[in-house]
Amino acid sequence: MTGPRYQWGARSVARLATVHPALRELMERVIARPDLPHDLTVLCGHRGEAEQAAAVSSGASRLPWPRSKHNKSPSLAVDVAPLVGGAVTWDWAAYRAVAPHVKAEWAEMQAEGRYPGMSLIWGGDWVRFPDGPHWELS
Repeated sequence: MTGPRYQWGARSVARLATVHPALRELMERVIARPDLPHDLTVLCGHRGEAEQAAAVSSGASRLPWPRSKHNKSPSLAVDVAPLVGGAVTWDWAAYRAVAPHVKAEWAEMQAEGRYPGMSLIWGGDWVRFPDGPHWELS
């Protein structure tokens, strides 16, 4: 295959505009990978106070405003979901298939000397509250 198969939609581009430049660059590189197993969509970048309260109320977050990395400006977290058959999937297999590509791209950015001192954390690696879509900077 020559060139990327996928590109961000307009909503994803707008949501990526609210996140830290390191996360934005990472996700731009990930979506361009020709070996990416699924198309992706950005579910959430920055969350304001009302959005964070709704996320807590729905069980999507355990952190009240302003403790989530989504509440920083720019956001230090982004939620990205795989699309299967054109729809967001909550199947963990799809998240596990995408995660190595995101981690590999971050490792490449670090090898290039990009964003020294920052680390990337995947919510899918958390034991107590695994969160497949969640990627954050530390």
